[in-house]
Amino acid sequence: MKKRRAKKLVGTNAPSRNLVEVSPHRTTGGLQVEELTPYPAEYESPHEKLAIPRLLLCRNVKKVYSQQERTYLDHEGVERRYTADFMVEHGDIATLLEIKPLEFLFHPEHLPKYLSIAKHFRKTKQAFAFIVDEQLFCEPQKTNTNLLMRYLTSPLPSEALARVTEAFQRKQTMAISELCDTESCSLAEAYTLIAQRRLCFDWSQKLTKSTLVSLPDQPLKGLFLEDILRSTRHGDLLAALALGRGTPDQYRLETTTALRQTRPPLTPWNFVGGFSKAAPLRDLGATELSPRKSWERRDRAPGQATKPNNA
Repeated sequence: MKKRRAKKLVGTNAPSRNLVEVSPHRTTGGLQVEELTPYPAEYESPHEKLAIPRLLLCRNVKKVYSQQERTYLDHEGVERRYTADFMVEHGDIATLLEIKPLEFLFHPEHLPKYLSIAKHFRKTKQAFAFIVDEQLFCEPQKTNTNLLMRYLTSPLPSEALARVTEAFQRKQTMAISELCDTESCSLAEAYTLIAQRRLCFDWSQKLTKSTLVSLPDQPLKGLFLEDILRSTRHGDLLAALALGRGTPDQYRLETTTALRQTRPPLTPWNFVGGFSKAAPLRDLGATELSPRKSWERRDRAPGQATKPNNA
């Protein structure tokens, strides 16, 4: 019997592979934040690009590594090499993260592969999780991330931090606008304090000047990695998949069920198109119709079939 190689761990001072070298034909990039990324956290897709600042804004995330760990595992009797997109240190745990579009992850050709990877990590007791595009694009987290990522690396004067910390000794929560007015704190400094996790707000709300903020856990919590993993209607399904439980057919069925929408009975208040204000004049002529495939023509709304005068 062929002896399988064990998992190869790479030192924390460098990735197991550099994306700019292995994917020169793709648009790659990276983001480096002092104390949070030991080396630039690289991305090779729009979803990974959006995931990096979201992870760095999590209160319980200590380190973010990209392409950190190379793993050798058995898939259908063949040894395969796998490298997770990110490894995140949070608390006393290091979790490997795979960032994928939901449609790609649950595709019949790809789902067995990721189930096999998840089962391998369950056996080795390595924490593993999926983050999909719906979780990265859900609101208001996406808008908050786009705003705060500009301030992740902004310099923060120590006197501003001292002033704000002293202000919250007198009052637990206050709006950002109140903080700026009473404590001579600029809006940029307030956003920098939030981005660098010195102040917290409720991530279920859109961040504005009227948003309430507080010191960490006094009482507002901020964003945690678990909040991202549990978000959207697919959170529980992705958690089960990350543990390698179930079969591809089961997951495809559950995904289809989750996407299915109930349709209420037709009433005068919920039919498509609203009330008709006037009778249509005539059908569109053949030359007026934009070319479409046969299965795309069903959404055309022809008018009343009347002939123009003097026809």
